[in-house]
Amino acid sequence: MQPEWCVIGAGPSGLTAVKNLLQAGIAAECLEREDDIGGNWHYGSATSSVFESTRLISSKSLTEFTDFPMPRDWPAYPDHRQCLTYLRRYAAHFGLRDTIRTHSTVERIEPAPGGSGWIVHVAGRGPTHYAGVVIANGHNHEPRWPDIPGTFAGPMLHACQYKSPALPAPLAGKRVLVIGAGNSGCDIAVEASHHAAVTAHSTRRGYFFVPRFILGRPADLRNERLLKMHAPLWLRRLISLRAIDRAIGLPWRHGLPRPDHRLWETHPIINEDLGHRIDSGAIQPRRDVARFDGDHVVFVDGRREPFDIVICATGYKTVLPFIDGRHLGGEGPDAMPRLFLNLLHPTRDDIAVVGLIQPDSGQWGLTDLQGQLVAAMAAAAQRAPRAAAWLYTQRQRPPRGTTIRYVDSPRHRLEVEHYTYRRHLQRLIKGMERRLRIPHSSAGRRPAG
Repeated sequence: MQPEWCVIGAGPSGLTAVKNLLQAGIAAECLEREDDIGGNWHYGSATSSVFESTRLISSKSLTEFTDFPMPRDWPAYPDHRQCLTYLRRYAAHFGLRDTIRTHSTVERIEPAPGGSGWIVHVAGRGPTHYAGVVIANGHNHEPRWPDIPGTFAGPMLHACQYKSPALPAPLAGKRVLVIGAGNSGCDIAVEASHHAAVTAHSTRRGYFFVPRFILGRPADLRNERLLKMHAPLWLRRLISLRAIDRAIGLPWRHGLPRPDHRLWETHPIINEDLGHRIDSGAIQPRRDVARFDGDHVVFVDGRREPFDIVICATGYKTVLPFIDGRHLGGEGPDAMPRLFLNLLHPTRDDIAVVGLIQPDSGQWGLTDLQGQLVAAMAAAAQRAPRAAAWLYTQRQRPPRGTTIRYVDSPRHRLEVEHYTYRRHLQRLIKGMERRLRIPHSSAGRRPAG
């Protein structure tokens, strides 16, 4: 057996990472701290942030893994139960169950003495030396709370704690304020408006909203067609804005402020119901919150209102608590990783972080490609120095620019434009595959052609 790699996390990213390592002939095991696979999609587990009505915001065609399609008879946007079923089927199909160690909480990762591999410390068992590590534990664990002065007297929840209009705090008949205009915030505001006596929705700026369907077809597939046609960004924006306006109306049609950015310069907010609920009076838009004052909330425009419950859909901090950030190219112990493609260490061939992206479309297919590149890197480190050297060179090149400038905010630190990112991964994978076919004995010779 070859030296074993360790994959941390058995959610979508971890599953595809271990699958690709095994397919490349790299022995690997997966450590999962919960009692089953699924990660965030394991509804009801301690680490899951999905709520009862959660469903995909990207179509199944642009979400599924590259070699395991979702069932054709499933809806275009499967719910969280179907997503977990899909992940379980994926694990069974590729025989991953025997490689997964549940109830395995990773406490610390540190470089092995001599600089070869990593020592992984797991609660309840001794440290283990691995040839390589893939971190795939997700980045929706530590909630980011808004920095608002004052104290609120009633229940204050983060979106990760919200499960339904009845749990953990019943919303029926209450005055509810939802803070945050991301996908979770908008979904919770819409859901709350069907139960609460008053639902107010506080946002910091204006945003564009995209329906799930445009002319009966998933909106992201409409955009994908334009991308494949190589339509320029300005034309894609023009076509998309007209289509959105016809389908649900642009934000200002519903009395919302005009966005201070262009379409796609923030993470897409997929919601076709918010505007209708605002038009009916079921949701009351509010400005940013200035401060809390007991059971009252004061907004930046001076409005002051009483509320019973506040739900903060204000995102998550990107944390990897079990590894010093300097081991991932960061400038300090708690610094953000500085990785090639948000994936590979700049110089080491024995560590990667899969899933540390926030694409503007489905993610699982992208993490599958990430896993393929990591597996190729691991294989090259063992038997193809020419391929390893080529990938090292690619990682030293300046990052490619993007035509989209994302709003400067914490939620966009991991944002990637999926189409360009996917093509970059595919190019690197093909380059590695060509070089991995070269026998070890000919590693120093230039290949024919």
